[in-house]
Amino acid sequence: MHKKQPSFLLILTIVFSRENSIFLPAKILFSYYEKPSPDGNGFLTLFCYFRGKFMVNSVKKATDILQILSNNPGTCLTLGSISQLSGINESTCAHIVNSLCETFFIERVSRKEGYRLGPWAYMLSRKERYQEALIKISEPILTWLHEQLNVTVFLDVICNGRKFVLFYIDDEHRLLNSGDSIIQGKMETTASGLLHMAYMDKEDLRKVLSREINCSDTAQTVLPYSDLDLTLLKIRSTGYIHVENNILHEQSFAFKVSDGFRNIAAIGVVYSNAIENPEFHKKVMKLGKQASAEISRRLPFAR
Repeated sequence: MHKKQPSFLLILTIVFSRENSIFLPAKILFSYYEKPSPDGNGFLTLFCYFRGKFMVNSVKKATDILQILSNNPGTCLTLGSISQLSGINESTCAHIVNSLCETFFIERVSRKEGYRLGPWAYMLSRKERYQEALIKISEPILTWLHEQLNVTVFLDVICNGRKFVLFYIDDEHRLLNSGDSIIQGKMETTASGLLHMAYMDKEDLRKVLSREINCSDTAQTVLPYSDLDLTLLKIRSTGYIHVENNILHEQSFAFKVSDGFRNIAAIGVVYSNAIENPEFHKKVMKLGKQASAEISRRLPFAR
């Protein structure tokens, strides 16, 4: 004989999903519990049915959103546009888009411009690199910069509040977790991170500063926030920054790459204190500025 479920479970059940909340009165559940299910657990069967249905719907909506963005490569779409094109209500659309941003399948460019495909969407197929056009125009210039200086050079961008290395030459292995990965850590501990922060809007900057990241500060030099404001102001006026890390015993530079309207990327140069001297310092400054100016000049022709 089929054994009924405990009576307290029959009062009501609320089934939660990320985008839906459904209330099932006791009367409906009671009639369902009276009927045995193949596994002898009517409640579990009902719960799994609704939960599975919502998960499938969510996955379908997520793939619809990704397809819409992939049909517009390199183009930013606002949340309203994505909602309209996908036929998904804006509230639900916002939940799904936020989840896809957290996993870097979508990138939030800015509040005004909206969203575009993120790095991991490109990594799925390995067919095209994330921001391929920017890499193509930057690679020969960074190769030239490396040949002139014989130090670590790289190009990184900001994706959803984190640094992402697009291209690098790192014979000395000074970059941690580089190459097709988000660089973890506090942004204010690196030259390129500080440069990106200087050009963020207030909301994005607040998120970066308030975000707690599990990283070791033993090899980092964190600027006090009282000095940070002055540092960011100086970066905005000069377009570059130099940071000396006495813990890692290295020098690092970052140079702004701009499309004429906003900061697009940062050129990074990192090398050991052992080769630092006034003459070499000036050389890095001069060539770094030349490289950033040349990439910025070529940006309008990127395809």
